[in-house]
Amino acid sequence: MKLKLSIIGCGRLGKTLATLFLKTELVSIQDIINFSIASSKKAVAFLGEGRICHTLKQLKPADIYLIATPDDCIEFIAQQITQQNILKQGDVVFHCSGLVSSESLYSAARLGCYTASLHPIFSFSDPVMDVKNFRGTYFAFEGSKEAFDRLLPLLSAIEGKVFAIEKKNKPIYHAASVFSSNYLVTLLAMAKDCYSRAGLPDKLAENLTLALMSQALDKAQRLKPKQALTGPLQRGDIVTLKEHLSALKPFPELKYIYKSLGKATLALTRHDKNLKKSLMQLFISDI
Repeated sequence: MKLKLSIIGCGRLGKTLATLFLKTELVSIQDIINFSIASSKKAVAFLGEGRICHTLKQLKPADIYLIATPDDCIEFIAQQITQQNILKQGDVVFHCSGLVSSESLYSAARLGCYTASLHPIFSFSDPVMDVKNFRGTYFAFEGSKEAFDRLLPLLSAIEGKVFAIEKKNKPIYHAASVFSSNYLVTLLAMAKDCYSRAGLPDKLAENLTLALMSQALDKAQRLKPKQALTGPLQRGDIVTLKEHLSALKPFPELKYIYKSLGKATLALTRHDKNLKKSLMQLFISDI
């Protein structure tokens, strides 16, 4: 018998996970509720099943509830669901926040529900493409053993890789995810901006940036960070670094980030103490 899954906040993440779960034939979609009716209709149309709810009061009992709302809404939504008299002991209530712990679902846990946070390490953008590329995605699990036991068959069926994370470590774990994904895009945009300021056409600037980033990531997959590092800082090329800082002088934000990254990158170099000191002085000076 299929488990009934209801989703509160069926956006990019919700659509992707729901589609994957449906393909396993282990669940059926019960209810969908988003912040707008139009959004709910789009989600139901995308999934091909599910009942549109206008308010939480219209939710029917289900077996699993996914709260895929913004982080600051999770606790409130959980509290509101518990007031609808639909939750029963043994139901699973989980969210997908990388930062918020399962403690935000305490109101459901008090009713005997199994609660968890299940964060997919994946950058969601387009559900159609995300479904195709999702195989092998890692999930950070934090919550009750019972919730884990109930969710694991679903995750195994979509070929997800699950690991445990402690509640206290979620903030720094999530910061690592931001470094790995979000700020990588920021660096891409900044590099492309510098190429454009050098007079290169936009498309060429984009191609060069992506090519270099791909090469760097390829090296990082095969080598340790200290071995994968290349460039003027790795070589200890003070003259080149000074030229870069001079060129970035009209662009304070770019220069500030260049210096900050330079200071952080020094730890990856194998220079002697004196050269490292000279390089650090370069990054903390007003040049």
